[in-house]
Amino acid sequence: MITKPKISEPKICEKHVSEKEKQAIMKTIEKTTEKVVSLALENGMIVSQLNADPKKVEDSTNLLVGIMNVGANAFQEKIGRPMTYSEMREMYG
Repeated sequence: MITKPKISEPKICEKHVSEKEKQAIMKTIEKTTEKVVSLALENGMIVSQLNADPKKVEDSTNLLVGIMNVGANAFQEKIGRPMTYSEMREMYG
């Protein structure tokens, strides 16, 4: 019988951060994200879905998801846990 090796899940170690500190961290990540998205829009890296080539729309979507993932990773690094859905909505609308 073949058994799969056990892969340990990374442990989440939530840091003791006050609500005020968490809000400040979220605001910083949000501002950074807004700057990155703004630059991508200015440089034509993000296009509207309404009148663009489907490949460019797909690339834009992937870029935006990547930017949000960077923010989510920064949140987890600073807070010690993944952000909740409501925290994600608060930061990214």
